[in-house]
Amino acid sequence: MSVRLPEHDHCKFCGDPVPFEQAYCSEDCYWNDQAKNRKEKRNNIIFVALTAASVAAIAIAGILL
Repeated sequence: MSVRLPEHDHCKFCGDPVPFEQAYCSEDCYWNDQAKNRKEKRNNIIFVALTAASVAAIAIAGILL
């Protein structure tokens, strides 16, 4: 026997059920998700910068030696 649930979606941050019109279940989840996204973006930028610096250092060392 299956139970029919009302049409719903899930909060992008915590996964709680929300109506289709909503992306988040609360304002706290919205702001927490925004902070998480900013942190991920910052970490990606740092990763790319360190990778580029490492490649440049290896290339310079190869030229000099």
